[in-house]
Amino acid sequence: MTVTMKTIESLIGSFVREHVVELKRIDFVVGVSRGGLIPAALIATGIDKPLVAAYIDRQDRVSLDRGAWLKGKRVLLVDDIVRTGKTFKKIHALLARTNPASIESFSLYSLTTASVFPTWTIRRDKDQKMPWDL
Repeated sequence: MTVTMKTIESLIGSFVREHVVELKRIDFVVGVSRGGLIPAALIATGIDKPLVAAYIDRQDRVSLDRGAWLKGKRVLLVDDIVRTGKTFKKIHALLARTNPASIESFSLYSLTTASVFPTWTIRRDKDQKMPWDL
């Protein structure tokens, strides 16, 4: 199933409104490149917090833009979809090495077969294609 931008904007808008108390505690939003950057930017804008980018390359090496900023801060890790959990685990471990005060997480969707689930997500049995996947 292909998810539309209208659906993504609606889901994120609802998430921000429904979790305003928890999200006020967040200091930084971290978006996972490629797919997680758009949802992360929408959330960061919605809660008026700075955005940091996390990257994973084709060899599964991860890196973080501005990682030093996260020490002692409350972080929200954002990705578009957790399919297996592999990328999510790698980025989460990288974030943990920056010694943040806390790491919360969000993805639009997670497959029910994933090995790990974000704090906030919608679980699906079937893969969801994002507009940027096409």
